[in-house]
Amino acid sequence: MATLLERLVVRFRNVPGATAVEVADWIAEAEAESGLSEGEVVSENNALLYLAFSIGCKTIATDAARFFKYTDGEEQVDKTNIFENYMRLSLEALQQFRYHRNGGGSRTVTPKRADAR
Repeated sequence: MATLLERLVVRFRNVPGATAVEVADWIAEAEAESGLSEGEVVSENNALLYLAFSIGCKTIATDAARFFKYTDGEEQVDKTNIFENYMRLSLEALQQFRYHRNGGGSRTVTPKRADAR
């Protein structure tokens, strides 16, 4: 199986400026933040992958926040959605992180009764 670095580099391969060094930094930050480390446990590796992916998306979104929109005659450029798109990806990745951090699988949640029985 590929390492986390290899898997994330593949995911960010078409993002301009996303280098393997940056991806390694995102993985290190994810390890520090979660207390997990890359190893043999697949669910922990997947959790780290999604947390690092989320951190990467937030970093890219922060860089993209200064993008702009302008119109010049018939030509129009609108890059204002880039921030929102990467933030949405980040939130989806955080949901996947929580899923894998909790071991995956389905969970049933039963709310407490109103009469406390």
